[in-house]
Amino acid sequence: MTCRGCPPRLSCHFLIHTSHDLFRPVFPLRSVALPTSCPVSVSISEPLPCELTSPSDVWHFPLVLRDDLVPATLATALLGDPVCSSDSPAFNPPQPTTVTVFATPPPPAPFASSRPSSISRAPVPQDALLDVRLAAAACLPQKSARRPAARNVLAPSVFRPHVPADRRILLWTAPYSMRAHSALAAHRIPLDSQSKLFETLLGAHVPETLESYGAGLLRFHQFCDRLSIPESDRMPADRHLLSAFVADAAGSCTGKCIRNWLNGLHLWHTYNDAPWHGDEGWLPHLKRSADRAGLPFKRPPRGPVSNEHLRALRASLELDSPLGAATWAAALSAYRGCRRLGELLIRSTAKFSALRDTCRSTRVSRTAANGRVVLTIHLVWTKTTQNLGGECILTQVLGIDADLCPVWAFDNHLRINHSPPADTPLFAHRSASGWRHLTKDAFIKASVAVFNAAGLERIFGHSFRIGGSLALLLDGVAPEVIMKLGGWTSLCFLIYWRRLERILPLAITRAWDARIAEFARTHGHNVDVDALLFD
Repeated sequence: MTCRGCPPRLSCHFLIHTSHDLFRPVFPLRSVALPTSCPVSVSISEPLPCELTSPSDVWHFPLVLRDDLVPATLATALLGDPVCSSDSPAFNPPQPTTVTVFATPPPPAPFASSRPSSISRAPVPQDALLDVRLAAAACLPQKSARRPAARNVLAPSVFRPHVPADRRILLWTAPYSMRAHSALAAHRIPLDSQSKLFETLLGAHVPETLESYGAGLLRFHQFCDRLSIPESDRMPADRHLLSAFVADAAGSCTGKCIRNWLNGLHLWHTYNDAPWHGDEGWLPHLKRSADRAGLPFKRPPRGPVSNEHLRALRASLELDSPLGAATWAAALSAYRGCRRLGELLIRSTAKFSALRDTCRSTRVSRTAANGRVVLTIHLVWTKTTQNLGGECILTQVLGIDADLCPVWAFDNHLRINHSPPADTPLFAHRSASGWRHLTKDAFIKASVAVFNAAGLERIFGHSFRIGGSLALLLDGVAPEVIMKLGGWTSLCFLIYWRRLERILPLAITRAWDARIAEFARTHGHNVDVDALLFD
């Protein structure tokens, strides 16, 4: 492309953004400043809008000149020489179609810190899209993008800025993204309302989910870069491209991982109001094949925490110390309450949120059942109910296992770590410098160290929940009751059963005893099964 207002043999190269999705520059290059009245001849290689039917038609649209979109080092790598020089030949593709456009001054830099009450200026479409989404991203926890590892390097693109993984779903775009923005503009939705729309969309998923889905976008675009897939073909991604992506990834990780990548791509399409073709054609069969190919990468089943684990942990703790009391209470709450550690403990101090993490100000009720104390702790967030919350129910343990009583452990924690601020996390503990948070990672790390030192079976975070449900099953508690206790929404939790060699015979013999007792009562015989005499 050449500037007709420049001296002869002076070639100027531009990076162009336009609201019309049929327009593509022949190649993206670094922009240079031009007088606002300077007409520019642009060569394009794709179809023009249908209303341009003759060479005399003129297409006017804003030409955005932005030095910040492509680094100078990248431009030098593309061009080899400085961008604008007197000896660079003009770019003349074979018989190009030429339209006339007029340059406009660069727009103001987009805001990125917070969503304003209104956006009064009328920016060009691409900048408006960035402004809207950057404003929405301000609701996420503040963080900086880390330097990518070697396996996570991605080819530079104006559509994929270097941002933290949990922001990729929102801030990574495609040429198709302008359609959703244009549709909102066509309905006269103001920019601050558009920003609020995306901010609300972000609230549908926790940051960990957005971060996990961001990994799927990274792998997909790495695959597309490797195959030189055009940006315009990446969204909406058709079933053939998605099929090739799944086939390429099969055998490199678990099938569940690949499905999670596709879930991230699906959400990315949803954010951009693009159709999704991830369940069409070959894809259902390819996903099943990826499940089989990924079996070598599947982690072995998590073992359950047992009473032996818990007693080893208790022996390692000083239950009269703030940290020891908090750790012991958290362990038994997860075990006896069959709750996820992420529902009881915070992820990190930086990520603490009173909307997601239960605090000491939460509702705790105390009742009695069959002579045992029952504590009910309200959880403000659970994985299955989200912000509707749930209950962690702890029942007093008597007899031989009284040393593993969750009610005593929780009361001990409240007694030692007393008088906290209302917004203190549930299992925070006192320290010389104030209140310290007990995080999930710190809890697991300390527990694993104790269990390894004792030579016990390796455990993971879910092992407390699995071990608690197993103990209740062995005690004869009905699966439906355990399902409600642990916050499962269906009997799918039975996949977590371990020690089936102990559970199944016990369940079978109890069923036999129940049938015999029922028969005895029906026919007026002794209902004491053990007292029955069989000839």
